[in-house]
Amino acid sequence: MALSRRSLLAGSTLAGAALTVGGDLWCPAPALADEKSLTPVGFGPASLTSAVRGAAVIGDSVFIASRFNTPEQKLRLAEFDATTGATRAVDDLDIPSSGGNKMTADDRYVYIGPAGSAHVWRFDPRTKELLAWAKPGTSTTWSYEMVVDGGYLYTGTYPDCTVRRIRLSDATIETYGRVSTSQYATALDVDDEYVYAGSAAPGALLLWPKAGGTPVDLTAHLSDSPVGILDLAVRDKVIHVASGRQLISFRADGSERVSREIPAEDRYIDQVAVGHDGKVYALARLTSNVYEVTGTGLEKVGQPIQDVENALLAPQADGSLIGVSGLGHIWRMAPGGTPTVWHSATRGFGYPEVVQSMLLHSRGTVWVAGHYAMTVHRPERGISVRFDINGEPKSLAEGARGTVYAGLYPSTQIVAIGPDRHDITVVGTLGHEQLRARRIHVDSRRNQLLVASSPATTKHTGALTFVDLATNRFDVHREYLPEQSVMDVAVSGRTAYIVGDTYGEVTPGPLRPTAQVAAVDIVTRELLWREEIKPDWASYESIHVVGNLLYAMARRPRGAWFAYDLTTRTIVMEGDLGGYGQFNGLDGRVFSWVHWTNDICELPTSPGGEPTTLYDNVARGWYNNPMFNFTPNGKATWGMHGTDLALFPLPKTG
Repeated sequence: MALSRRSLLAGSTLAGAALTVGGDLWCPAPALADEKSLTPVGFGPASLTSAVRGAAVIGDSVFIASRFNTPEQKLRLAEFDATTGATRAVDDLDIPSSGGNKMTADDRYVYIGPAGSAHVWRFDPRTKELLAWAKPGTSTTWSYEMVVDGGYLYTGTYPDCTVRRIRLSDATIETYGRVSTSQYATALDVDDEYVYAGSAAPGALLLWPKAGGTPVDLTAHLSDSPVGILDLAVRDKVIHVASGRQLISFRADGSERVSREIPAEDRYIDQVAVGHDGKVYALARLTSNVYEVTGTGLEKVGQPIQDVENALLAPQADGSLIGVSGLGHIWRMAPGGTPTVWHSATRGFGYPEVVQSMLLHSRGTVWVAGHYAMTVHRPERGISVRFDINGEPKSLAEGARGTVYAGLYPSTQIVAIGPDRHDITVVGTLGHEQLRARRIHVDSRRNQLLVASSPATTKHTGALTFVDLATNRFDVHREYLPEQSVMDVAVSGRTAYIVGDTYGEVTPGPLRPTAQVAAVDIVTRELLWREEIKPDWASYESIHVVGNLLYAMARRPRGAWFAYDLTTRTIVMEGDLGGYGQFNGLDGRVFSWVHWTNDICELPTSPGGEPTTLYDNVARGWYNNPMFNFTPNGKATWGMHGTDLALFPLPKTG
């Protein structure tokens, strides 16, 4: 859906260094680049996310809460008509937190359990009254599951994995107890006699008398699950539990136990609910397949969307189902019928986010990757187009005929996106214990991609992958930099230069003391050389090659850099940038943009010079490293200023 520039600017926050608002300016005028004091030009929010954590239904209204705060540090709550999808209200709530986490409702109030807040907050949609209503635990206790039944709100919390109930009339709190050694109490349901509670791994299931007392441990009736219990629902004393790859039903004494295997295409069941007619429904993560839970199996009754986690499954009195995805889709369908889907991002709920990556396209559009979404800006016309994508694009590159290639997290898919219709085609998957595509380089001459990647969590060895675009064949090389993430790749001629990080991805520590730099022939794919240029460097971050100089930036030690003469194989310049991020350049010039100091600098290209700070303390807007996107005339780069898309004029050479 096209978004007007006016609607984008309405949500912008121009914090930090001075930022002017662009009119028809989308490429810097020569006079602007000549100014002694460079000023970035803002174009409003670069990417709007509608990520949701927490959803509930009151009557014919669906309420959703933002997963992250707005730039003004507000938690966004929106109300939509459950029949038409029309927006009824959008309220930015002054709740000290890091965003939403869980939500439920009674006939009047919405109850919000935010991330990073010890309170359950109560909001009245009619009067807009907001109250820090109850504090179930200590200052570090969050609500991870909430259910209203009778005159109480039942809550399961983190990090104490404890079940409590709060009296609606006066917020009096009673404690049932801890579910397991897990930190997360993730599933709750209540009937006329009992409270049923489940936890994340190690999964456990306990049953308490509703009035309190000694619990009964039902864990023995579960299956082995790497995630524990994601949800549960009770109907006529039969407990239906989403436990790993199974949906299991049984009575409290273990009788009538039925274990249903989840179809291979589904990851897990993350929502289970009982309809007004007594039917039990289950909603699968990622596929969003909707199943009716039968006596012996799972009968598919619909698939409203796909490639999402789910925040709500709510059967209605008319037999229809209402669902909310973690990306902000709201859908309604009758079992077996055609679903209607609305996207809250384009209905006033979308809020600015820090971005994953950016690409200036040869057609003049600016592609901005957000959380499971891509926004294509046409700055000269003041419009943008937003579409869903199956993951976070950690890297972008333009290939032949304007095709945009994206490396997606966490699937490790490499996808091709058409420049006109934005149709998405999966080229393939990195696999091989990889997780993040750090950089994609398009080798047009040989019709291939080079992808630098870091490994899966707890692993050390990344890869340089060659993707043959004629056959979509992936040739994955993990041997170039053993026991290191491959953090970046720069290509000069027929040589690819790569740099490593010995810490890998979320590991206890390195397996080798020193990170390496390697050179690879991109035609023969042979390793040309591998060196420990800096014995005290454990982690490289970025690399750039200009002429015979290789510029390298460190993560450990943070912000150190050097220029390495590829002819003499010696370091000819070095220094400290104060933080790490990206090197890039054009026309023989070299620039850095780093976190921590948040500076944009120009680096010397011959010994004796010093880095020149062009922009100081730029408001941070990148989830990953900053990225340069130089205009064709070399007079500016597109980037982020806070959550705004911005154009940064560059000084003339000399």
